Amino acid sequence: MLVDKLIKYLFMFVTGVIAFGIIALILFLVLQGVDDISWTFITKFPENSMTSGGIFPALVGSLNFLVVAMIFAIPVGILGAIYLSEYSKDNLFKRIVLTSVNILAGIPSVIFGLFGLALFCIMFGFGTSVIAGGLTLGIMSLPYIISNTHESLRSVPDSYRKASYGLGANKAQTAFGVVVPSATSRIITGIIIAVGRIIGETAPILFTGAAFYITKNPSNLFQPTMALPTHIFVLSTVYSEEVTPKLEGTISVLILIVVVLFLIASIFRKKSEKFQGG
Repeated sequence: MLVDKLIKYLFMFVTGVIAFGIIALILFLVLQGVDDISWTFITKFPENSMTSGGIFPALVGSLNFLVVAMIFAIPVGILGAIYLSEYSKDNLFKRIVLTSVNILAGIPSVIFGLFGLALFCIMFGFGTSVIAGGLTLGIMSLPYIISNTHESLRSVPDSYRKASYGLGANKAQTAFGVVVPSATSRIITGIIIAVGRIIGETAPILFTGAAFYITKNPSNLFQPTMALPTHIFVLSTVYSEEVTPKLEGTISVLILIVVVLFLIASIFRKKSEKFQGG
């Protein structure tokens, strides 16, 4: 029918406009600073009040935050999702937990930052440190990992479970030996997306673990460090033309990292769909 075709083309047009806008924005931001990216820019410390040098400590700091966050969030998130998917009955408790997870995913990052400040920096006595910032990011990423892992596990056909039980396997053997391996690609996809989500967050680490400027990388997890998003924030507050190339270059690096992460996630998702389809 004509109406169906018009609606179809309307949706295609709107989708195309949105996709074009996103791609154009990404290209604009990346191309603004790509000329400022060099090996020296990547491997040197900032110098002369950050008007020269590079972003090496910010790169290392972001990696440190991510490692701490994922060491905490991956086992907690996956085990929690396995419980909800394979062990918990469909009752009020399960519905409350899943609703809470969805609510947490929508809470502004600044709230997580204030929570991390109160819990890790003050109550636990970690102070402004890598571990405080990493744990805060880990808590922030939990809703994404739990939700995605739960959906991934539920997407595994029940016939897999029945076949496992038929061979004499118990619930734990079925969950960890059949269901989780079948959903591995989707679970990894969700973890990568969670990493891409938190790597650009400023507020959580601004309150808990970020240093504006350091002359050497931290020697342990209880010291503050620089990070890419907070470095961008600091550079954006410096009204100097000398800083602009460093700001644009840092933005480009962060965007490229996020784009690469989402491309990797897309590859894993396609691999998962191919596995389930074949």
